[in-house]
Amino acid sequence: MVKVAVVGDDEQHLKTWSKLQEAEVLSIVPVQSTTPGKIVFQVNGGERVEDVEELNLDVIDLCVPVEERPELIRQFSKQGTHIICASPLASTLKEASSIVTECKEKQVHLYVGNKRRYSPEYVDANNQVRNGNIGRAGVIRLSRGAPHPGGEKDIFSELGIDEFEWLLWTFGDVERVIAKHIKRKRRNGSHVEYALLSIRMIDKSFAHVALSWAKTENGTSFELTGDKGMITHNSADSNPISLQVTASSQEDQLEEMILDKSVLQRQFAYVLDQARGPNKPVNLANDALKSMQLVDAARKSAQTGQPVSIKEARWSYESRDD
Repeated sequence: MVKVAVVGDDEQHLKTWSKLQEAEVLSIVPVQSTTPGKIVFQVNGGERVEDVEELNLDVIDLCVPVEERPELIRQFSKQGTHIICASPLASTLKEASSIVTECKEKQVHLYVGNKRRYSPEYVDANNQVRNGNIGRAGVIRLSRGAPHPGGEKDIFSELGIDEFEWLLWTFGDVERVIAKHIKRKRRNGSHVEYALLSIRMIDKSFAHVALSWAKTENGTSFELTGDKGMITHNSADSNPISLQVTASSQEDQLEEMILDKSVLQRQFAYVLDQARGPNKPVNLANDALKSMQLVDAARKSAQTGQPVSIKEARWSYESRDD
């Protein structure tokens, strides 16, 4: 059995881990400590623990806000506990890069979760591209839409990060980007936002990524064109049913109804398999760092109205993982 702890209040992650027979699942929630510099955790809603080494955990699933992630990742990596965490790892690229380096030094698996790597349509498209079935890539179009989450969220990091990471995983590195960003307030007081990125890849192909926080429901699409063919997908066309639920849970509920295993369950099963195997890094988060690099470049371009070269970033990474 692999002992897994879900850190934070995330019922969906707890429910999904519990479906995996090889996992023994705990819920641990950070709570306020009276001792400066100490992090105290409440285990399964009961006892409080300061030294989580006592729990003999194999995998930590970190489900906490971005600003809390760096400190917790550092604490768990010191104990040699493998970690899965959503992207971004930290609020800044510099801090995220530092975290990845520390995990490498401690030989800790730092797995940055990305649903696109486990969604059947995106996995198949990645395989088709890598097998050369569309030939040399020409124009790549990705889009993602969702209802506005409210508050001062960043559309590039909140809505775009998964698309950017999949783009890098599938087509390689980015040369430069130019981005536009529009925010408006409707008469009823609700907010809408749009972002459009035009990206020149290192292989000289072009990617256009459209992000929209103006939809009534979640949706994604892609159109991948090469000199030998094209691959297309639109989630609105491929869903055999229509389900109206809250924005936060819509994708997961649809996945559970349509797929034999949800995307999240496929993701966790892979992490369990790696945790039981040889001690090699699952994913050293290089593509996740590069996607944060692209987010920073897009923000700068949207602010200045000028193209931004990825080479302007100050951080360097090893060659991307497969």
